[in-house]
Amino acid sequence: MKDMGSINRVSCECGFNTTVRVGGNRETYLKDSSFPFYCEKCGLVDVNIRESIKCPTCQSEDIHQYGKDPISRGKRKLNGLECGKYRAVREENLCPRCKNFTMKFDGVEIFFD
Repeated sequence: MKDMGSINRVSCECGFNTTVRVGGNRETYLKDSSFPFYCEKCGLVDVNIRESIKCPTCQSEDIHQYGKDPISRGKRKLNGLECGKYRAVREENLCPRCKNFTMKFDGVEIFFD
């Protein structure tokens, strides 16, 4: 369902743990939908993909979408992240803490609409 959002668990073997928001809710998804990106300065950030693609913290436009080179190496596997044309593989993503490709998107913690 394109208008259902989710909060997803993220972890790395170095101990990095957080959550990311994917998608938006039923009322606002056309103007506010998130997807995880990597910012050199800020690390893992949730970017509103319905606006200009930039870091919400430092406003840099030099950010990279998880699921694409150079920050994701994993092959297409089930249980990755998806929001419209934005997709990320589940495993072998760049960890903002240890800088290894050992971060994974573990799964949905909660859905919202």
